[in-house]
Amino acid sequence: MDAPLVAKLDMAKLTPQLKVYIYEEIRKILHFTVRIIISDIGKLKDETKQLNDIIDDKVKNVTMELTVNYDDGYDNKTGVFTAPYSGMNLLSVQLCPEMNDSIHAYIKVKNGKILADLNFRNNVGEHEPCVYVSSNGVDFLIKGDTAWVFCAHANSKGDVIYLGGHGNSFSGTLIHK
Repeated sequence: MDAPLVAKLDMAKLTPQLKVYIYEEIRKILHFTVRIIISDIGKLKDETKQLNDIIDDKVKNVTMELTVNYDDGYDNKTGVFTAPYSGMNLLSVQLCPEMNDSIHAYIKVKNGKILADLNFRNNVGEHEPCVYVSSNGVDFLIKGDTAWVFCAHANSKGDVIYLGGHGNSFSGTLIHK
């Protein structure tokens, strides 16, 4: 015949011991979880640094040859236009990717707001060096606001924009003060 297991427990002693046991188990779990979180943060920090290095290496401003620059708003060294006056501006970019090359560029204004988006792969015709594509946008710029062409992607390590002609352009026109 099987007899049931019976133990006499002093409940007054059990409660403090149970609390200590529960606290110790929670401490172990938290210690382990915090170690995992800290490890994940370290990995994310490394991955973020790697991504920033890739972005710095791959992404660049597109600069153009300067033709006209009334009021010295365009800096030919940096490719950045700084509005000499407050008002409504029409900003345009025209690019000619070389045959079988592609480019994705933006016109960015102020603190990096995308005003216009140009994304094109030149695979039109064998006899033409390129097909010009353009994108433009209108925005109110306050005196001192900046605008620039930003290359987000180009498919080769060499020149992607056809430099044989003078059709590539970045222009800004004050249309209303």
